[in-house]
Amino acid sequence: MRKDICSNEWLTNKVMPDYNQFTGSLNIVDLFSGCGGLTLGAIEAAKNHHLSSNIKLAVEMNPDAANTYQKNFYHSLSTIFNGNIEELITNYPGDNISEAELALKSKNANVDVLLAGPPCQGHSRLNNHTRSKDPRNKLYLKVIRFVELCKPQFVIIENVLNIKHDEGNVLTESADFLEGIGYSVENLVIKTAKYGIAQNRVRHIQVASLKQLDLSLTDYESTSVLSDIIADIIDNSEHSKDTFDTPSKTKNTERIDYLFDNDVYDLPNNLRPDCHKYKDHTYPTSYGRLKWDKPSTTITRGFSTMGQGRFVHPLRRRTLTPHEAARIQGFPDFFGFTEYKTRGNLHLMIANAVPPKISAMLVDLYLHQK
Repeated sequence: MRKDICSNEWLTNKVMPDYNQFTGSLNIVDLFSGCGGLTLGAIEAAKNHHLSSNIKLAVEMNPDAANTYQKNFYHSLSTIFNGNIEELITNYPGDNISEAELALKSKNANVDVLLAGPPCQGHSRLNNHTRSKDPRNKLYLKVIRFVELCKPQFVIIENVLNIKHDEGNVLTESADFLEGIGYSVENLVIKTAKYGIAQNRVRHIQVASLKQLDLSLTDYESTSVLSDIIADIIDNSEHSKDTFDTPSKTKNTERIDYLFDNDVYDLPNNLRPDCHKYKDHTYPTSYGRLKWDKPSTTITRGFSTMGQGRFVHPLRRRTLTPHEAARIQGFPDFFGFTEYKTRGNLHLMIANAVPPKISAMLVDLYLHQK
């Protein structure tokens, strides 16, 4: 096992490692792949075990994310499907097999690792109206259906913590079904800051394996703070006009100045917009400034707006740049974020990604015990 997997030094690498230099290979499928955070962690773990990576299939509906995935993993990628997963997986666990599913099954035999990050918006704490009832929640079961069809050796399914409160008890339903077809299942709650990712992000991971594994992550525990991972790019915005290295324009200059002029990290209510100023609110981190010697708050698509969270840079009078947000998410500099049509799409792609170190640790454990 590699305690230093996806280290802070790795984050600064500008040249992608050779992920296809070995004779043996790890066969990977990534459903709801996004731009490829889970895949990146998995192939890094494979490399550390002297295995090349064969990405048999990636599925992603968002064109910008799919294009980003393809650009970064073309060297290992066999097939990418930019479309609705329901075109490939038409039924649910236990159903009869459709023609589309037969085709999927025939093309995806011998999968070692299945990765999946099904849409989490239905479970998000930000989604107060339809939380736990969103129809997208059933997409989780499409992952379980793939497992039923293709029998991968090891499965990682990532989601927000609130999936535990899904109205349909999707976690229990999934675990029961997987155990019924021979898998050992474990539900993990991963607090990223505990494992050297400089971000207070909490994720639920359901892990399934055809072999009983010890999934203790104790050996990977470490500490990392913002200064460890973004100090070297702190002034990139002063020397670049590239969207990736520049913050969004803001109308909150006076509020940002107040934080620095008074050396505080939280904006008083009387300086907030009326929606906060005149009534109690539950958003204390909004309009806040990050701390240089602490991990970041969870990166969301609003990381460019101080009203969306604690996203003001600790030492500079601006919000985070996409480059800084990508580093905080755990993406190294060699990973290319260039396939986007608008700044908003870029921010969404970065925020929706899964920190690569999560899958790297789990795949490392799997390969160590294989």
